[in-house]
Amino acid sequence: MRPLALAAPITLLLLAGCNLSERATRCGIAALAGPTMLLEEFTHPGKTMGAVTVAMPEVLPVRFAAGAAQRGLVGQTDSTWIVGVDGPFPPVAEKSFGVLLVDPVAGPRGVLLYEGPPIRGAPILGSIHVSDRVLPMIGLSTTVAAFEDSNCPLFPDSLRQ
Repeated sequence: MRPLALAAPITLLLLAGCNLSERATRCGIAALAGPTMLLEEFTHPGKTMGAVTVAMPEVLPVRFAAGAAQRGLVGQTDSTWIVGVDGPFPPVAEKSFGVLLVDPVAGPRGVLLYEGPPIRGAPILGSIHVSDRVLPMIGLSTTVAAFEDSNCPLFPDSLRQ
């Protein structure tokens, strides 16, 4: 039997042995799928932001697409937005970018960090400063709740203060 064929049964046994709840499983799936599906929004007309036209809070959550989250301190220069990560963060790949997510009803929700080059054609709205890295920030206007599980939000309220 090939090693890959053994991976699924072994994983299921380990998960069963850990007694993971249905909520934890749903949260794990949502944490991986939600940020991936959000990138698809750049292909829908009217979703890509050309400028930030809403009031920005002083603090926004910043999260790796499928990982850790920290507070981000928000500032503005004459022509651009700056989000500085407030606290330790795992190393950031050289080619990375951030996506500011603005809900049409709830306003700015947070920033997701992704590895790779920014989405082609998306206007740069500002920058995200993580340790010694400065990453370009692009933006989406979308209903963020459609891409997360309500029991485990992408951007916890505790990181908004």
